[in-house]
Amino acid sequence: MSGARGPVRHARPIGLVAMVAVVVTFSASSTIIRKAGAPGPTIAFWRMLGSSIIWTALLRLKEGHFVSRQEWRRALVTGVVLGFNILLFYTAATRTSVANLEFISALAPLLLMPAGALLFHEKVDRRAALFGLISIAGLALVLFDAPKRGAATWTGNGLAVLSLVTWSSYLLASRQLRKGMSVATLMASALPIATLITLPFVVFNGDISRFDTRSMMYIVVLTLLTGVVAHGLIVFAQRKVPIGIMSMMQVGQPALAVVWSAIFLSQSIRALQLLGMAMVVFGLATVVVQTQRRTARLLETENGELAGSAG
Repeated sequence: MSGARGPVRHARPIGLVAMVAVVVTFSASSTIIRKAGAPGPTIAFWRMLGSSIIWTALLRLKEGHFVSRQEWRRALVTGVVLGFNILLFYTAATRTSVANLEFISALAPLLLMPAGALLFHEKVDRRAALFGLISIAGLALVLFDAPKRGAATWTGNGLAVLSLVTWSSYLLASRQLRKGMSVATLMASALPIATLITLPFVVFNGDISRFDTRSMMYIVVLTLLTGVVAHGLIVFAQRKVPIGIMSMMQVGQPALAVVWSAIFLSQSIRALQLLGMAMVVFGLATVVVQTQRRTARLLETENGELAGSAG
């Protein structure tokens, strides 16, 4: 991890390439979920089960051990919150537009600022909070000017908001764990717990087997790309790219997600929504700059388990 080597002051080209790959990968997750054509909880369960197996194997190969009983206990709350987050995010992805889901999820920094102040006594930059209001106003344009016959629904939007809350809770819960756990240990302990959280939902609703070969192909791709590869690239990039630059690059992720949805899902966007998206990106980018490394450390992996969009 970059912390062991001191702060990275200059971005290396190979690190920037890795971060571009991370942003592209995570931005495509919502579209992949929609393309899978299976219920959200079904995709969430099988994706997390596959990721759990892979990370457990990686922990054994890399560190020579499995998760201990003490590590299971430490990761319990984090795993439970992560399970609900993935369940809500994947369900929302099938019930609202990619634009609404991604731009709602992007507002995590605005929840983390007051939460960090309350829980960790971090100083809140008032100017950053004011720019956060621009993002909120932009999100209102995205939500309320959505095409009436488009993919967006208020039920899906509500699930996306709950996903945002649980995602922010996961970031806060996992923050202390990451100080004493390796990435592999954290993932191998939290993901199986998260998988168990989703299990009752797919069993009781009869959704556990509601997929076909085509759906499973998308689930496998999702598991490998967002569950393993993207996280590995993030860890690699942390050694090559300053954390502030990593955070700034990820601010544009929702906008790229909208591009994928337009190309592969034919989801339309209205002009006023584009203005709202620009306001969200501008506001978030300014928040990242104003709060500098304090907020950036919480955002360094914002669309996967290490930090969720929960892609």
